Amino acid sequence: MTLTSSSGGTSLSALQAQLSAKESELAEAMDEEAQAELKEAIASLKAEIAALKAKEAGSAQRQTAEGESTSRIGTRNFEDGDPFGEREIYV
Repeated sequence: MTLTSSSGGTSLSALQAQLSAKESELAEAMDEEAQAELKEAIASLKAEIAALKAKEAGSAQRQTAEGESTSRIGTRNFEDGDPFGEREIYV
């Protein structure tokens, strides 16, 4: 039995492939020590996959927010007399 570790730059699909390989090894493992090692490796891979998904989701969300927030800056200068909708004052 061989245990493989993933590097920091591993893609999501590669990590998922490693995870499925470890899960199939776990199903075939007979002794408890091997099963414990495989369960630890599986937990580590699941954590890496979750971290990578969170990182990708954060990057996509950040790019969307940045594009939306800066897209209209400086497109128009407003003067004092420009209408701004109705205003009501309650005294």
